[in-house]
Amino acid sequence: MHAPSAPSPATAAPAAAAPHACLNCGTALHDRFCAHCGQAADTHRITLGHWLHDIPHSIWHVDKGLPYTLQQMLRRPGSTLQRYLAGQRAPFFRPLSYLLIITGLITFLYVVLHLRPYNMHDPAMPAELRAVQERFITFFSKYINWFAVALLPLTAAVVRLFLRRGRFNYAECITVATLVTGTSHFLTLVVLPVLYFLNGTSRGQLLMMGVMLLTLAYQTWAYGSLLQGTALSAWGRYLRGWAAAMGGYLITLIIAMNIMILLNREQIQAFIEHKTQHPVPSAIAR
Repeated sequence: MHAPSAPSPATAAPAAAAPHACLNCGTALHDRFCAHCGQAADTHRITLGHWLHDIPHSIWHVDKGLPYTLQQMLRRPGSTLQRYLAGQRAPFFRPLSYLLIITGLITFLYVVLHLRPYNMHDPAMPAELRAVQERFITFFSKYINWFAVALLPLTAAVVRLFLRRGRFNYAECITVATLVTGTSHFLTLVVLPVLYFLNGTSRGQLLMMGVMLLTLAYQTWAYGSLLQGTALSAWGRYLRGWAAAMGGYLITLIIAMNIMILLNREQIQAFIEHKTQHPVPSAIAR
């Protein structure tokens, strides 16, 4: 009798390569990642080496999408938004996270550096109104990110109204408004270090007015370029883009003014009463 021969490598391979179950959901694994929940197949005990590998790996995965999204939104916003709406989403950062990270950085800089985007030493500004202004900016600078998120539904409604030729639904307009607003805020973010050196001065106020005009121009371009491919002329596209940008800006201004009035209702009332009781002397009587 012949002794049974040892199994050949080709025979033994299938047993060694038999799929094992995902440690997260129990689904059989056939690749590097679970097809059901997405967890990596190669899990191991957490060690210091794991942490040294995981920290830069995690940062890279966050940063890889964020700069790419910023770059594309700054260079070609219309086609970038069209790609995202059409389903090409893997290379891009999630819109809401994109907005929150950028506005969160603005909030951080405003609070830590005590930034003031207006002239704190204007002799024509009454002390009472300066106090009102200060109270508002102190409140607003802490909640810029949540203010931006709360405005998205209204901004999206304006965007849908003026970009209706693009046939975007309301949810798509929220996505568009989120990415355009986040990129607009990035333009503000990059000038805040300059504002630090001009903080509370007339030149700092002029700088922020210039940034406001820049963001308005950017939004006009971004919204207008979304209508490329429609029957509209370039003039018609960018006129509608400007209307969408201006509509969003006016909504922001109106709500900000109402918040300022609510925060300073008693002080504003006292100021009005003071002006009524002590009117400014008129010019030399004729």
